[in-house]
Amino acid sequence: MEGTAVTVRVPATSANIGTGFDCLGLALDLFASVTVTFSDAEQLPTNDVGEKMVLSAARAAYERIGRPSPAGLTARYTVAIPLGRGLGASAVARVAGVLAVNEREGHPLDEDACLGLAADLEGHVDNACPALFGGVQACVATEDGFARVRCRYPSDLQVALLIPDHSMPTKEARRLLPDSYSRQDAIHTSSRLGLLVAALASGRTDLLDEATQDRFHQRQRSALFPPLYDVFASAKGAGAYAAWLSGAGSSVAAFTPEEGGRDVAKAMLDTLEGAGMSGRTLVTRIAASGAEVSRVEMVDV
Repeated sequence: MEGTAVTVRVPATSANIGTGFDCLGLALDLFASVTVTFSDAEQLPTNDVGEKMVLSAARAAYERIGRPSPAGLTARYTVAIPLGRGLGASAVARVAGVLAVNEREGHPLDEDACLGLAADLEGHVDNACPALFGGVQACVATEDGFARVRCRYPSDLQVALLIPDHSMPTKEARRLLPDSYSRQDAIHTSSRLGLLVAALASGRTDLLDEATQDRFHQRQRSALFPPLYDVFASAKGAGAYAAWLSGAGSSVAAFTPEEGGRDVAKAMLDTLEGAGMSGRTLVTRIAASGAEVSRVEMVDV
């Protein structure tokens, strides 16, 4: 029996960037390739968490467009982005599922509708938006949907990543956050978010450290990752412009000068290992492009 396989390339992401809590994120030049196969043949269920999220998103897309889901749906990753590390793995899975269905069904959803569905599935938009559209994205929920703007940034920035071996599930990390914040903390963080967007747009890398100093989530989440601020300090000591907890963690991301990423990555890993923990590093850049359908083909199922 023949089926249709749709392959979607989706970038990993790093959300929040310090002060942009739940509204700012960037796409990383680290892409997952996800293939969704549609057929009428019943398929055995998968035990893979990422694949389950892809298929759940695909079924949600069919529900959103008011069409029945095929009896046979499967998903396969060819490049995996680790779950629970703050690199947008769940957004990657959900964006892939939505775009695969949209491609197969002749594009009944426009860009904003795809974003709305992916964000609904995620529960927030700061990973879904850059995963879909690439670059650095500011995005907020409005009464009518979402308002989003692609932000300018220096083209020569590198992003050094520290990816610890331990995970920090988003739900657990969110439970650490208070229900309210003081006026002083709100002013501190919101003013630095404005500075962050302006500093990126104008190339003022000297201001990025101050611009990423938040009071909303990083200090609270460091309870799950005690060496966090030591990692920040080692990154900046090795030449990073700024460092932040990527998404809800556990990864740490840092903006570095061109060709400076390796030194920063090594310094972060040394600090992590000095705290008795393990992990790995990666040096990449901001991905200018977001998710795209890379292949559609007929396959035997």
